Amino acid sequence: MASSVQAQVFPTSLGGITLGDDISSIDKICRMHTQIPLSQERHLMEIQLMPHHAPGIRSGSVAYANCDQIGRIVRIKLKFEDDTRGFFDNMLRRYRDRFGKPLEWRGDPFQTVMSWKWSFINADGEQVNLELTHSRDEDYKMGNFVKMTLRSLWLSEDACQDTKNEAGAQNNRAPTPANKLDYRLLIPQ
Repeated sequence: MASSVQAQVFPTSLGGITLGDDISSIDKICRMHTQIPLSQERHLMEIQLMPHHAPGIRSGSVAYANCDQIGRIVRIKLKFEDDTRGFFDNMLRRYRDRFGKPLEWRGDPFQTVMSWKWSFINADGEQVNLELTHSRDEDYKMGNFVKMTLRSLWLSEDACQDTKNEAGAQNNRAPTPANKLDYRLLIPQ
């Protein structure tokens, strides 16, 4: 497991969007009708960004807090216009020059998905995770992507949601015992 690094550089902005800012600060580049709660992260709302809102960016989304610090931007996901491996390699070089060696490989051994992760902690104890990905997996999104998360705010919002909904008990449910499963519901017909 990779550990976080004390950052000389603490990235918070990407594609003209700043983690921790209020979602209203970017309303001009958001597609407001796409706003939805995330099914696996009920403490976050996600909204799609306008296509090509900045040069070099094809599309993207922003997730923002939905519990204690409502409206604060928690995560930015962007898809680059250039889907090539060469562009990914160029971006990886630039990221390494700016942030140093990544702490964690998150891709697969066949390099169908190549993903590198950095993690930073500032003097206030805030944590940001940054992930650069190239995918040529047809079952996954194909292309080049970057994701940046204000992990400390993500954790705070998750704890808030658990407290509000007592979801902690639900999320820790044991799997249904095999003898209680109706496998006809689990196998395509």
